[in-house]
Amino acid sequence: MRRASSDGSCSVASSPRIFAHSSSMDTAASFTYSDESSSTFAPTLLDDSATSGIYSDRSREIFAQTSVDLSTAALISDYTLARADLLESEARCEIARQRITDYEIRNFMQVHQSPEFLDFHYEHLQRIVENDDLNVNSEADVFRAIMRWYKEDTKARQEHLPNLIGCLRLTQFDVEFLYSNINTLPGCELLVNRAVEWLLRPSARSNIMLRFTKPRKGLQAEEETYWYAVQTRGDRRFAEKCVLRYNKVDGEWQKWAEIKLERSNFGVVQMDDSIICIGGLGRNNRPSNLVSRYNLNTQTWEQMPSMEQRRVYLSVTLLDGKMYAFGGQDEKYQALNSVEMFDTTAGHWQTLSSMSIRRAGTGAAVLDGKLYVIGGFNKTHLSVVERYDPAKNIWAQCTDMNDARGWPGVTVHNGQIYVVGGWFNGALRSVERYSLENNKWFKISGLNVARGSICAVSMNQELWAFGGYSEGVLKDNVEVYDAENDKWIEKKMLPEAGRYVH
Repeated sequence: MRRASSDGSCSVASSPRIFAHSSSMDTAASFTYSDESSSTFAPTLLDDSATSGIYSDRSREIFAQTSVDLSTAALISDYTLARADLLESEARCEIARQRITDYEIRNFMQVHQSPEFLDFHYEHLQRIVENDDLNVNSEADVFRAIMRWYKEDTKARQEHLPNLIGCLRLTQFDVEFLYSNINTLPGCELLVNRAVEWLLRPSARSNIMLRFTKPRKGLQAEEETYWYAVQTRGDRRFAEKCVLRYNKVDGEWQKWAEIKLERSNFGVVQMDDSIICIGGLGRNNRPSNLVSRYNLNTQTWEQMPSMEQRRVYLSVTLLDGKMYAFGGQDEKYQALNSVEMFDTTAGHWQTLSSMSIRRAGTGAAVLDGKLYVIGGFNKTHLSVVERYDPAKNIWAQCTDMNDARGWPGVTVHNGQIYVVGGWFNGALRSVERYSLENNKWFKISGLNVARGSICAVSMNQELWAFGGYSEGVLKDNVEVYDAENDKWIEKKMLPEAGRYVH
């Protein structure tokens, strides 16, 4: 009878003796080999396997398929037949053991929470956590699992901890996480030093000894499979914010996580494996200059240098690794025309040339190496469009939109800027696109559902519009533009209504 051991392996119930079966042939004798007396004949057995007795009919089949002449049965001992049966049992046990391990790899998020996980043998746990196909939401999940196992018996398991930590994809953590959570673990200081050097010195990476530097396969493919959207305002303004993730396979938005941030109506950019939340409205109902980074791999927060100016209803964008913040409203809820840029090399914000018009609730986009700030509000809704040249630090006027609008959804799709919905004496359905070649705006078919504060995104080679606000209600509508027929197609609704940014 086979059983699963605590380390996920499979063993066979053992018998103290191997009994030889009497052959029907005259030349064969009947023997009994005890465990104690079999040293002359018995090869080394696997630790977790033994035979349960007489060789099976399958053993006869094995030998029937060989070139051995059974008439010379004197040359074939009954022990040999019993050993064939044993090897077959071991093979079946190895298959069962591998199936269990495969299950644990596929279902690791559930397995590592089970009581049985705490009894895993060190080598079995290492085989699992080093596997590139391990099914986890983030590398931090693997770290937390290792720590749960380790804390069950720190004294006995301390010597194995560095090897297990070495199975992590350490380069997927940021420096602060490495120092705060891993550097303090016994025997892990060298691993942390190498990972930090790998992160901070790209030119030296070829000389740094780390087992793993790339994300696991499941996480490595996320950029091709998933897009993220962050809720900046839900039904409860300062409650947990929802992070959505779009799955290409399922063709829908799914709730991925909830994040705690005591602000609303902030700007968002995604840089590397982090979501960066900029400014917004604090719990004290005052605009904020705070900047917070949420690491998607570790699911942890880190404060970044604050902006020079407090801003709410700002627009933000990313170009060449630099973050830009445009306009918004200050502490007195006066519209701003100032612009700031965060230089990742210098590590601080700096003020750039101001826009010609003060405004909040704008949209921002990057096209052909230039930054566009579109529409907005300052006592009235605006149709104005300005373009910023970062190389020259100057602004230029572009052709105005056909419709004035504040809080529109803005994205670049197929080399053109699209402006979706927004506000002008109520929520808008209208949509228009900007052709750089013609320096002109063209109207296209309007949305099915009018919305302001809508999220527009070019995704999966399609133009999407989702979420938003109208008639005093947050929306969960999702629409995709059918360019061939010039119409919007309604898709499966969001798992949670709200204002989202991408």
